Amino acid sequence: MLRNTTTVLFLFVIFVGCEPQTVEYRSRPSWHTALSGGLPHEHEREDGTIMKFNTSNESSSVAVQDYLDTITLEEKDDITGELTLRAVLPEHVLKHTLTCLRDRNWKVLYEQLISAKTFQFYEQQENGFAKFESFFNTNRRELAKTILRIHGGISSGDVSVSERGGEIIHSFVPRIARDYEFRSVSFIREGQFLKLHSIQ
Repeated sequence: MLRNTTTVLFLFVIFVGCEPQTVEYRSRPSWHTALSGGLPHEHEREDGTIMKFNTSNESSSVAVQDYLDTITLEEKDDITGELTLRAVLPEHVLKHTLTCLRDRNWKVLYEQLISAKTFQFYEQQENGFAKFESFFNTNRRELAKTILRIHGGISSGDVSVSERGGEIIHSFVPRIARDYEFRSVSFIREGQFLKLHSIQ
């Protein structure tokens, strides 16, 4: 009796393993990958469909650089001293966030760098900015530790990049994640600029 049960279970696994799977092949321009900080070549949707992306062969690094050259990422008003920060790539957001952490410049981080959704989340709460400021003050060292490692970890393979809806997520791979309190940073593109959406 035990032998028959084992056989049935084994056959069930074979049938499940042979279930047809939908694979969609899509083309993604290389500039899109560049501006997103390196998107994955394969993604599984919730319905089980595998999306496989190939990057078109267009030479776009020059075009991307020409575009970046038209944008002033950091600008300081000569009269008021007011600082304006802009970000197009994830590395810009990370660098600006590190600067705000270093200088404890929570107002610039709050008003210029975070996504509209995150801003609205805090604005809808009583003392929203105070809560935002408290979070970054309390976790300043750990946040900086995570952002520094993510900033330098993509080329070394310590960070994986994924996309969920319009959200671009940079996460530590499991062997790295255990050493950090915060393990991922996500971004959202708003118009031509990229914004910090979450640090988790």
